[in-house]
Amino acid sequence: MSLFYQTLGPDGFGTYHTSWSEDGPTFERVHKPHEATLIPGFVDIHIHGAFGIDFMSATREEMGILSRQLRGIGYEAFLPTTVTASPADVERALSVLDDSDPSIWGFHLEGPFISPEFPGAQPPSSIVLPPVGPSEWDPILDHPALKVITLAPELPNATTLITRLFERGVRVGMGHTNATYDEARMGYECGATHTTHTFNAMRGFHHREAGMVGYALENDGLACELIYDRLHVTENSARVLLHNKPFDQILAVSDSTMATGLEPGRKFTMWGLDVVKGKGDIRLASNGALAGSAITLYDAFVNLVDDFGFEIAVLACCINPRNLLGRTEPPAVWLELDDDLRIVGTLGRDGKRRN
Repeated sequence: MSLFYQTLGPDGFGTYHTSWSEDGPTFERVHKPHEATLIPGFVDIHIHGAFGIDFMSATREEMGILSRQLRGIGYEAFLPTTVTASPADVERALSVLDDSDPSIWGFHLEGPFISPEFPGAQPPSSIVLPPVGPSEWDPILDHPALKVITLAPELPNATTLITRLFERGVRVGMGHTNATYDEARMGYECGATHTTHTFNAMRGFHHREAGMVGYALENDGLACELIYDRLHVTENSARVLLHNKPFDQILAVSDSTMATGLEPGRKFTMWGLDVVKGKGDIRLASNGALAGSAITLYDAFVNLVDDFGFEIAVLACCINPRNLLGRTEPPAVWLELDDDLRIVGTLGRDGKRRN
């Protein structure tokens, strides 16, 4: 086992002598050549599927396969993410979650309480308003595994729902939204914690109405999801985000779909929509709009390191998502990387090698 790692330690990015115990590694800064790079495992709070598996239609066995494949590329944990659908379809998806799988930390409910003006690739026919009083959505909204929800804060009764969810510890993302600056602020004041896939499927910035994007850039207390495949958000736009936000408020997400890992040129139906897999993307066949991503969080990590450096990449992909979810235990997965950012080893919390 390497003892001198290049990592993001208590004194910033550098080389550290690393000691291991059952509580994880401890780091002491040294001035020596590093033997490898060490990072915590990835935590993806927004992922619909990958490798031909879609959460909304998967079996329990397929979810187990997906979990193992994600662990094989450095994931410690992920939140399987729904799409806008009926309560029955969402409950069917939840029925395949394995409570004993240490990689599944709950689920992310994306929709159906979103703006019909910004559906993205969400099925428009299933979009509904937030419920008033008891509803058929209560078993899902009260589900103990619900950790994150995406909704549009400007909708009628949305702020009441945000407060209800905030009070039970659910993290509320504002997304697929036409919210004005003031409506975004109201959502935050009622308990919203972050924006969902920032810049995408939301009202943009205008000098006469700053919108959701303007509010996100202005409020240091509001975290921001970022799909960094360089398609959903270009390098220049990501630089604007990073210039305006504290680094500990950036949440890299994959927003990966079942197309991730499949060969380009594949045409198939996903969520009732015809889509086409490109070289590095997935798009609606009808209009060419992006329909989720075709990257993993490992891919986003490499892109962030290449364009913005190691510190923001580790924070955004490994540390900030854990903190958003309130996970205070030390990471259970640590990754050894070579100088080309390839994963060459996986260690447990105690430093014992897993592969």
